[in-house]
Amino acid sequence: MKGVLPTGCKAFDDMIGGGIRYGLLTDIYGESGTGKSQFCFTICAKSVEYNENPHQKSVVFVDTAGTFRPERIAEILEVDLDRNHLLERILVVRALSTNDQVDAVSKLPRYNPRLVIIDNVATLFSSEYVGAARHLALMKHLHDLSLAAINLNCAVVITNMVRNVPSLDQKTRSSRIDGIPAGQAEKMPNSENREFMGTSVSIYAHMKLMLKVANTIDPIFKGILLQPLKKRKCITESRQMASPTSKPVVSPAVLAAGFITSII
Repeated sequence: MKGVLPTGCKAFDDMIGGGIRYGLLTDIYGESGTGKSQFCFTICAKSVEYNENPHQKSVVFVDTAGTFRPERIAEILEVDLDRNHLLERILVVRALSTNDQVDAVSKLPRYNPRLVIIDNVATLFSSEYVGAARHLALMKHLHDLSLAAINLNCAVVITNMVRNVPSLDQKTRSSRIDGIPAGQAEKMPNSENREFMGTSVSIYAHMKLMLKVANTIDPIFKGILLQPLKKRKCITESRQMASPTSKPVVSPAVLAAGFITSII
């Protein structure tokens, strides 16, 4: 489909409208271990395969937490001696500070990439800024990323973490209203995971995906499309089910990244 970068998994692409959109900023967030970095590795490999211009860097991967693994990209691409040149079309920036991260975005026109990945977008801002200054600095950075996506007609994908916050029920609960002794009420936590600085991120994110662990034994992951407003869900798992309702077999490249997906 023109204007999108397929992820290599048809069911997942169906959920998000064909793939990652060029010219838009896509936000993927979730707890640690939900497959955010693996998803980035997969679309990184697919971008290299789909865009064969040897004079252009296909992907700029900004790594803020030391998560980039070239061996995973090679495994997904099934690289051999004849295809080793594909890895050279990925520019990896190891950002150690917010200045490094911001500087990498300012230099994007020099490389004119088809895909920009920032994994993780908020980690460095959370350690260098506090309070309102943190939100303002991140919003400025996301504004620059959105402009880069539009002006360069490239796909921009960011990952983000979550924070555990008390839910509304916990905030409003009182022993006087519920009739629960104070000591017992403290033993009944009711919290939820929210995207870190999610309000600021949502202003500039055109598409928002949340990844969750649905079953830690199999393992099975759940993906939810939150933005645009029409909410859709999918289940992702790292193996083929043996039941009559088994999910379709996919290519080894997708399996290597741990994604077999079906819409529910």
